[in-house]
Amino acid sequence: MAPPISSTRSEAERLIAFFVGGIRTATVIQMAPSMPYALKETEYPVLAAASWASALAMLVGIAVVGFARRRPPGPGWEVADVAVAVALLVIGTWTVPPEMRFGTWEGFQLAYAVCVACSLAGARRRGIWAALILALAAAEVFYVAPTVDGVRDLPIAVGNLLTLLALGPLTWISARVLLRMGDKADEARSYAARIAREGEERRARLAVHNGTALLRLLADGSADEATRARLRAQAEAEANRMRAYLSGTPRVDGGQTDLAALVSAVGSEHADMPLAVVADLAVGVRLEPGLATDLAAALRSLLLNVHQHAHAGQVVIHAEESVDGDGWAVTVHDDGVGFEAVPEAYGVGLRQVVVDQLSTRGVAAEITSMPGLGTTVVLRARYAARGGEES
Repeated sequence: MAPPISSTRSEAERLIAFFVGGIRTATVIQMAPSMPYALKETEYPVLAAASWASALAMLVGIAVVGFARRRPPGPGWEVADVAVAVALLVIGTWTVPPEMRFGTWEGFQLAYAVCVACSLAGARRRGIWAALILALAAAEVFYVAPTVDGVRDLPIAVGNLLTLLALGPLTWISARVLLRMGDKADEARSYAARIAREGEERRARLAVHNGTALLRLLADGSADEATRARLRAQAEAEANRMRAYLSGTPRVDGGQTDLAALVSAVGSEHADMPLAVVADLAVGVRLEPGLATDLAAALRSLLLNVHQHAHAGQVVIHAEESVDGDGWAVTVHDDGVGFEAVPEAYGVGLRQVVVDQLSTRGVAAEITSMPGLGTTVVLRARYAARGGEES
């Protein structure tokens, strides 16, 4: 059975749960040694013992729940936690002498309230969280009010209240930021997966398009035996390219990276067409291997389209380096039936094999055509746009 797919959001929730469990465990460790002394100093030992037992049970219980679930306790646990903390603060006005309510673990209620406030880091709804924090603050005021006997005692009481009102919001806001980061990371991961999937689908279409066109031509019984022999040779080459795609080992057509030689090689595959190749002005133009592969695929796709649809009397491929040496251009022209050259009318070959794929290599495709007047496709690249072309 495959392991479940984790998300950054779930990892953030796990971190918050471990934080809550950690501070509660630390509070238990600090509280426990003071329990015997607290029971000796109180006038209500039974009530004090019940208070300590309730506090320890809630501290350990919610910590265990968080560790087990690997996410913060739900709203029910949070409300129960705050309810117990408020009750202990109120009861503490009887069980804890005023002089022991500050700075001692015998009067654990203030530290316990701060721990509970920080444990609300996983609360999802802002309104519920704010109400719980305010309930804790109100109960703390009730707990410390009897200890204030003049202005000199006021700073200590206010300082303890501000500790709760500072640490509680700080932990909650930090948890919100962490969860938002988790959500954003998951969104980015999902977007990257979608882009990768779409890219793989596009590469698959590129890999099979020309082979499919050749199969259609082979299935057409009107071609003579010589033409069918050439088509079979081209089909074998396309089959090798598809195998290379499936095995994940991209190949460059014959290792050919000279523009003139590449254009001539592709043209020779279509000797059954009324095709003229003029590439003298492109001799010496070197192409990056990946670009050479995509350009060859685009030219094959264009010639297969001409073969299938154009009914042309003459086809010309012209390749040249620009006069000022800043780029090159390959032009494919036929005098066939033409079509309405609008992007919406482009098939997979023109739209993806020619326009989209070459654009990723810095090559612009200009397609002009009119019904009855033929079609012209210009593939143009500038060295500066692709940075690093050699001539």
